[in-house]
Parts: sequence; structure tokens; C-alpha cells
Amino acid sequence: MDIVRKMAHMILEDPFLTAGDLAKKLGYAEEKTIYYWLSKENYPGLQAFKRAVIAGRYIMPPLKARESHSAYGRIPLLEGFDENGAAILTTDSLSDDMSANVLGRFAWHYHGPQQGPIQNGDMLLLIKLEPSDRAKWVLAGAPRTPTVLMKIMDGDTVVYVHPETYEPATVPAQLHGIVQIIRAMV
Repeated sequence: MDIVRKMAHMILEDPFLTAGDLAKKLGYAEEKTIYYWLSKENYPGLQAFKRAVIAGRYIMPPLKARESHSAYGRIPLLEGFDENGAAILTTDSLSDDMSANVLGRFAWHYHGPQQGPIQNGDMLLLIKLEPSDRAKWVLAGAPRTPTVLMKIMDGDTVVYVHPETYEPATVPAQLHGIVQIIRAMV
């Protein structure tokens, strides 16, 4: 269902959305409409759907960008991360429809086990994370397999948790905000 897929993408962007927030963003007057669509997909409620989306159990086809090609830019491609977690740039870059909206400052092709909403083969558009950034998904750089974390902010307090266990995580100095996930075509 197209509506449920849109809800899943919104939840990936902000895992803390309520049924009221989703209804408002989708143009519905009442939040019970959200529960109607979720029941059509056999989800007992919003929390169950959020858990499925965040854990990657809800598989969705990618959304296509609706902007013209003239709106696209170029984004440098990362090779990986050094032992300190800093990004290692290549001489390659992404252009045309792979860099829609130029939300990120660089891109990285993820190869590894599924971590939260990130799946093997996904292209991640990243920014270097500053303390004030509102990014909800964070990549903690590591030489082999960086860790995907969920960032939770409450006023000035920031906590990073593992998206599947919800356990607090120790955070290295180098963090990158995930601003867009380009789903791998399987």
C-alpha cells in the first residue's frame, strides 16, 4: 500500500512520530485513519509497525525523487573509515538521480549485516554530525563495519541507542548523521 510505504519512510526519518503527526503529514483529519491503514497491512498498532520499520522487517520499495535533473548536484563517495572513525574520501562522486536533493555532504555504500533500517547494499547520504544536528539516525565510524545508532534528544541531553536492542551505546568521537537512505535494488 502506498500510504503505508509513505508512513514507513516518515518513520525512518523520525522514529518518534505519533499517529497524530503521521495523520497531519498525510493530510488526514483524524489519527484513526492511520490505524485503519495499519490494520489493512495486519499491524496491531503504530508501535508494532514502528518496530518492524526500524528493525528492517518491513521491506519497502524505494521512493523515486520527483525533482528535475537540474536540481541535482555531485556528492563525494567515501571509501570507508580510518582507525579513528574519520571518513576516507575517494576520487569518485555521485551525480544525477543518485544525489537527489544533495541532502548529504558525502555518500557511502554500506556492505554488511542489517542494522536497524540499514540493509546490505544501501547507499547512505551522510553529514559530519555536530552536537546540535537533529539527525535521528547516526553512523558511528569504524574501520570494518560502522555501527548504526538512533539519536534521542531531550533538551540538551543526547543519548545514542542501538535500534534493535534500545540499549545505550558508547559513542566514538567520529559520528556521521544519516540524512538519506537510498535503498539497494534487489
